[in-house]
Amino acid sequence: MKRQIETHLAMAVRGLPPEKIFQVIDFADYLRSKYAPDAPQRGSVEVILQALEQVGPLQFAPGELDTLLAEIQTMREMDIETYDQLSA
Repeated sequence: MKRQIETHLAMAVRGLPPEKIFQVIDFADYLRSKYAPDAPQRGSVEVILQALEQVGPLQFAPGELDTLLAEIQTMREMDIETYDQLSA
């Protein structure tokens, strides 16, 4: 039965462009992680490290990391202001 499924899957992706095949693989990885027993939670250190092992180190264009960090700081400050307004 498993062999038939593997054959059917191979036939289903045959002829697709490589980027679409990678989407199929990504979706299969997602399903595997979602239904795995004791799977680490999304956004956890374990999941981030697993993703980095798959894709390699992060690379940023010059100035891009500084921009991202500034945006994160802005969002944190907005969250603090919102929290302060709600608790007052």
